[in-house]
Amino acid sequence: MFSKGLLEFRKSALRLAMATMMVAGTYVALSATTATAATSANRALSSSGSTKGVWPGVGKICEPGSGGASSVRGVGKKTIHIAVFNDASNTIVPGLEVEFPQQATAFADWCNAAGGINGRKIVIDNRDAALFNAAQQATAACQSDFMAVGGGMALDQPSVPIREKCGLGQISGYVISDLATDQVDPSGINTNSVPAGWFGALAKAYPKAVKEAGMGAEDSPSILQSETKYEFGAEALGWKVVDFPEPSTSVVNWAPYVEQYQQKGAQALWPADSGNFTPFAQAMATAGYHPAFVLLGVQFANSQTQQAVAANPSLPPVYVETSWWPLAMASQNPSTEELLTIMHKYEKGDAVDFDDEEGAEAWLLWAKSASACGASLTVTCVLNHAAATKNWDAGGIQAPIASLTLSNEDPQPSPCFAILRLESKGIVYDKAITKPTKSIWNCNPKNVVHLTAAQQAQLNSL
Repeated sequence: MFSKGLLEFRKSALRLAMATMMVAGTYVALSATTATAATSANRALSSSGSTKGVWPGVGKICEPGSGGASSVRGVGKKTIHIAVFNDASNTIVPGLEVEFPQQATAFADWCNAAGGINGRKIVIDNRDAALFNAAQQATAACQSDFMAVGGGMALDQPSVPIREKCGLGQISGYVISDLATDQVDPSGINTNSVPAGWFGALAKAYPKAVKEAGMGAEDSPSILQSETKYEFGAEALGWKVVDFPEPSTSVVNWAPYVEQYQQKGAQALWPADSGNFTPFAQAMATAGYHPAFVLLGVQFANSQTQQAVAANPSLPPVYVETSWWPLAMASQNPSTEELLTIMHKYEKGDAVDFDDEEGAEAWLLWAKSASACGASLTVTCVLNHAAATKNWDAGGIQAPIASLTLSNEDPQPSPCFAILRLESKGIVYDKAITKPTKSIWNCNPKNVVHLTAAQQAQLNSL
């Protein structure tokens, strides 16, 4: 079950935008709408916080300044144009990554109300690739944008050589092409290791079930490669995979795949489904398939999945792994709480989910780095500051990562994760299975599995 392109953080290439958010255990209905290109520099709104431009746990990142003339693409005397990549207008999964431009607009409004980046106001350029137009959107961004921040495209590979050639630096919400240059990924993914602690946690909780495990991947090269990495990670931490189907990316009827898992005797399930769990859950209930548990990626931590669990009471325990602070526990983390406050103020009515947290971590890192550059704003300066960041957690929005670096310089992922459980009445943090070592996170270094040369060669052949 591939999750959204971040090879190590399961960011699905075919996610659905969620329709509700969860705050302190209470669901608040919101509508998910497709964002349009916005020039938030023109909005005159006040800051949400008591101290303008200060983000909890990160510090002062937005403030007035003199701005100044610049010959750098996308940087004007009083403005900075930023590309936000997404796939919201696609017709296969409408609304895919719509949260990225929504969250970017809210952040820009908040920052601009505090003076912007040293006096330059952020202008959001919505670069919607609709899944299959990544190259075109990268080309457009190369004409007028300073950098790409807080977004992502599920099929981003065609955009990479274009972006690299024009020097469009990137600090994105997620990436598929993790080795690209001119890029800092706040999650620190790489190609030779995989965070997999959640597999180990479930192996300890269900030691017999994981010896007959079902996994899988949608039939796309990037997704298949990612999920094969997870298969390696799971098996290193005690799982034995007995079935690994490869459905098409457009599959609607999950019944044949559920029956295949059932026939193979899979008792621990990390499904090949990567978007909407409801049809998969219904197929399980119809088939009378009762494995010991189901483990899902973080993109499923939403009301849609919770409602699917509630509507199918015969399902086994359903868990979700996460490396982002649970929105249901936002009141316990000032940075996450600030994100929700800003979204409610500047983007009223929009859904809030972990995509907003992904976007926010990228924007916070970018703003912190860009502010450090002062008036002489360049891509190299921003990326160098971002790559030198230590102990990054976006103020607590994401699990801590010891050291960031450029994506082509062997970054190291965080070993930290938490396990959530989907119940009929909500989504709850499962402390017993997580076994936290730091705050809510299990940060055992052994949670990161380092791949062998043979495994890396196998991935390269896919």
